Formats: sequence, structure tokens, C-alpha cells
Amino acid sequence: MFVLILLAAGCGKDELKCTPVSGKVTLDGGKVPGPGFIYFTTDGTGKVAISRPGTAEFDAEGNYQAKTFTAGDGLLPGKYTLRVDCWKTAPNMDGKPVVSFLPPRYQDASQSKLELTVEPDAKPITHNIDLSSK
Repeated sequence: MFVLILLAAGCGKDELKCTPVSGKVTLDGGKVPGPGFIYFTTDGTGKVAISRPGTAEFDAEGNYQAKTFTAGDGLLPGKYTLRVDCWKTAPNMDGKPVVSFLPPRYQDASQSKLELTVEPDAKPITHNIDLSSK
């Protein structure tokens, strides 16, 4: 039944084409203090009737490749707001205080002011993200 709903919504196999998105995360123009995560939240205005968020894990050098379905496949067409996490002490079940290397605004996509638009049939995108500690 779910497949029928997708087809009825105009979401055929050809429309679910991801565009590779990769880049580097920096802090104040330099190296990030450690590895972390990027969350790409879509506003649902893309070509695909059913929007889907993406994620990326960046390494200690800041390099990342976005993922929607499988590692490195990229993002579906649409407009995204970004949330970035880079933890000194990550959220935990042990009651330890949570400490981020980044200002709190980056942990909220609505406040981060980080955006990315992926056009339908776009070529691979290099999207570098320079964060500010101020």
C-alpha cells in the first residue's frame, strides 16, 4: 500500500535522484576541534513530493559526504537548513554535562543561518561550511 501512495503522489523511481554533496567544515577559517555531524533538514519544497532529510558525518579534518539513503549518495532536490554538532562531551545517559565545541546556534537549524539548495538534476556540489566561534 505504501508503494501505491508514493506512485499516486508522483514520486516515481526517476524522481528519487540524489545529488552528491560534499565539502569541508571549518571553524573560524581553520580546523574543527574534532569530528561531528551535519543534519540537513528540508522544508519540503523540492521536486520530490515526499521530502527526506539528510545527514553527514565529518572527520577531524572537517571532510564530509552527505547521505540520504546510503553512505555518500547525496541529497534529494530541495532547500535545506543545516544543524551542526561537534561535541567535547556528547549527550549521554551517564548524567555527564554536555559540552559543545560550537556555539549553541549551530545546534538549531532554525538559528544556524546555514542553508543549501539542491536543484533537480544538479551536478555534484561542493559545499564548504565555515562556522564562527563568536
